[in-house]
Amino acid sequence: MRKVVLSIGALAIAFMVAFAWSHTVLTPSQAGVTGSINPTEMMSSYEGKLPIEQWEAI
Repeated sequence: MRKVVLSIGALAIAFMVAFAWSHTVLTPSQAGVTGSINPTEMMSSYEGKLPIEQWEAI
């Protein structure tokens, strides 16, 4: 009886580990999506005035 309970517990733990691993490893993270944005290219293609250029010194 003890072996049956221990084996059921081991199977339950293995199932929980596999479930947690499948939800964390297989889904893409947000960092991978934002890595494609190039800030240097965005700044070089900006055509408007910067806020500091609109400010008049006293």
